[in-house]
Amino acid sequence: MAKRLRDIGERGLIEWITRRIEECEGASLPPGDDAADLLFRGRLLVACDMLAESTDIPAGMRLEDVGFKAISSATSDIAAKGGKPLAYLISLMLPSEMSLEDFQKLWRGFEEAAGFYDGRIIGGDLNSGNEIVIDVICLGKAERTFSRLGARPGDILATTGEFGAQAAGLHALLNKLGNDPLASRVIEKFSRPIARVREALELAKTPAITSSIDSSDGLAESLYELARLNNVGFIIENPPISADARRYAEKFGANLFDLVFYGGEEYELVLTIRPDFLDEAIKAVERAGGRLFVIGRAVEEGGIRVRWDGRWIKLEKKGYRHF
Repeated sequence: MAKRLRDIGERGLIEWITRRIEECEGASLPPGDDAADLLFRGRLLVACDMLAESTDIPAGMRLEDVGFKAISSATSDIAAKGGKPLAYLISLMLPSEMSLEDFQKLWRGFEEAAGFYDGRIIGGDLNSGNEIVIDVICLGKAERTFSRLGARPGDILATTGEFGAQAAGLHALLNKLGNDPLASRVIEKFSRPIARVREALELAKTPAITSSIDSSDGLAESLYELARLNNVGFIIENPPISADARRYAEKFGANLFDLVFYGGEEYELVLTIRPDFLDEAIKAVERAGGRLFVIGRAVEEGGIRVRWDGRWIKLEKKGYRHF
């Protein structure tokens, strides 16, 4: 019979985790102490993100992917500010009936993502409850930060990726379409989002960026937040439409516009760029192995307009919200 967390107990689970925790270079405290420490010089960034099973983990999502996504989510906020992750603190609420095997799958996802971003898991906390709740704190560093403030009329609007495939993946999961090859591909994109750390670090070496936000709550929500904070509007002439999202919408009857603008979960950077430095920004993202998608520009007139299928549409203010 498979072991449950209640069979192992808090102390046993803590001991299992402590054996896997990494020390940062120069640490004076051992893994499992009351706090973790690290030597640091520079500008420290701190971000946190929480996932709850009932609202953020759709049925059918693998626990390894849940762990990976939780780390990516917090990391994306660091990347959006031009930073690089150093270390992670993971606090967990777990059902006592959860099997040890399932917990280990979840933890493998944490470790895989932390390693992918060249960060370390250095501590956290445990509690029991009726569902899985994951809170990740990411500690990062930056030479130069990007703010959400700074966009001006005339700035170029760009993203580090195309949109819609992740929302299609969620649609496919909810509708149990995973046996279809296209659906399986977009499910993978939804389940394993990549924070744009490499792109952010290269962009931080340039004077190109005037404002930056990540797109985890949806492209429309991110654009409206930048517009509100900077008292500008946006004209979107080239929507960043994923080819997989287009194919998925055609095959399964999903609304492509909604997938692109209201789906969320992409973890791309949404940026405004000084026009004179656009070429420099494009080259910076290419050095990181990515691609910069120019989608429009900032304007004085408020609101957001999108050119879609040959006509102009006013973008509504919608996106993921917890309340």
